[in-house]
Amino acid sequence: MLEIPQSVQNIGEGAFIGCSMIEKLILSDNLESIGSVAFGNCFYINSIVCKSITPSYMHMNAFDGVEKENVVLEIPEIAIQQYNSAPGWCEFKKITAHRKLVCRPSELKTLNGRTERQLVLDAEGKWEVVSKPDWCTLSTMSGEKKTELTLTIDAGSESREGEIVFKLDEYDYTTTCRVAQYYYEHEEDEEITLQTHSRGKGINLVFLGDGFDAENISNGDYLRVMNEQMERFFDIEPYHTYRDYFNVSTAIAVSPESGIGTVNTIRNTKFETTFTGEVGLRGNYSTIFNYAMEVSPVDESNLNQSLIIVTPNTIDYGGITEMWTDGSAIAFCPLSEDSYPYDARGIIQHEAGGHGFGKLGDEYIYHNTFIDFCDCTCCEHVFEFNIAKSLGWYENLSLTGKMHEVPWSHLIFDDRYSDVVDIYEGGFMHARGVFRSEQNSCMNNNISYYNAISREAIVKRIMEYAGESYSFEKFVENDKRDAVNSLSRSAERPGVTVRGNQYAPRIHKGKPDILK
Repeated sequence: MLEIPQSVQNIGEGAFIGCSMIEKLILSDNLESIGSVAFGNCFYINSIVCKSITPSYMHMNAFDGVEKENVVLEIPEIAIQQYNSAPGWCEFKKITAHRKLVCRPSELKTLNGRTERQLVLDAEGKWEVVSKPDWCTLSTMSGEKKTELTLTIDAGSESREGEIVFKLDEYDYTTTCRVAQYYYEHEEDEEITLQTHSRGKGINLVFLGDGFDAENISNGDYLRVMNEQMERFFDIEPYHTYRDYFNVSTAIAVSPESGIGTVNTIRNTKFETTFTGEVGLRGNYSTIFNYAMEVSPVDESNLNQSLIIVTPNTIDYGGITEMWTDGSAIAFCPLSEDSYPYDARGIIQHEAGGHGFGKLGDEYIYHNTFIDFCDCTCCEHVFEFNIAKSLGWYENLSLTGKMHEVPWSHLIFDDRYSDVVDIYEGGFMHARGVFRSEQNSCMNNNISYYNAISREAIVKRIMEYAGESYSFEKFVENDKRDAVNSLSRSAERPGVTVRGNQYAPRIHKGKPDILK
């Protein structure tokens, strides 16, 4: 079944052409037009429900290849005459009144432990349950109009599925809710320790996935991804060398639906993660923080020294880090399948390792202008930069190019670093008025290398959170330089294709709402 959500007003040309998985199509009452061959050669469509009283504009070829003589077209009863005369719609020969009987959600996937889920049944009159699996229990078996139901699914020892069938009392009209239960070795919301610290007090990293349904999880996808993301995080210096200072945990976060929503699509997920447009992401931050504190060693006392990494179940490129001035942070790191350095590794090392834990600033350039004269609305400027600096963040950047005033002045003439560390103009999205310490780094274009001042800033933070003292000479002793040659990400550099604007971290004032 394919249901077009309220947010979609137009279905473009060829949008679902040749899609053999569509059997039932539900069109919202907000749909205005259907483009040419939008559902062309969707041979298996046998039912279309149109909720709008006014027929949407339909291109004459919108349903080419669909057997209109055999498709049941359900529409509002008062609109039958309009659809019978509307171009395109009048070609369907089985037009009938659509009765209001909707179950939300229409499909449920759970793991094999005992589970409760909420259903909403919206009916035009009285309704009853005519059949259900014996391992499912509903809080009521009949009702009238809109009703909220509690569905209890018994624990099982194997995978199974069934249907709950609802019927309108006065009509031979039914709707179903498909229930699938998947056997898995771990229970929903079970905490799983991926690594325990052996040095220091233990710094907490919590890896959570969003948009992984019970089927994804039972197939092993979820834990595989969490382990892969953990290894990507530590597969760069200095995290590789200082790995033993960290506790790493995850939990089995089951989403009702698989995948991540966008501006034009809706997915019902555990943490409400969705693309906001282009590469930006957002989620329900309070829900994420609360969940992390329930299923990991993170609590109110150490949240500001912990990092939560949310991996949305999508291969699209994107990423953003939400930071609070008390130090709390959530890094959204999708499973990008773009080529190096814009792959999943590059995203997690830039967003989580760079912004989320290291509190580093972006070194890339988008605007060929001075930062204090830029009047764009797409990125941050001096005011936001100085807020981060006041917190002791963004040690890899400076608004001055004076050699003895930049945060990395001690590295410039140190023989161990002077061959790469100097003063380079350009960073924090602007070509002029911002300075960085090396030609390139992970905070520029996601290459697998933090520059020297960034490595030092990260190590200082590790030592602080671990309750140990920092020594520059000890840092140098343990420091490993594994620079990777790569072109700088700059919108002004001839011959360089920019992957798309990455969003700077969003800094929220104070503590997360859940701590207030």
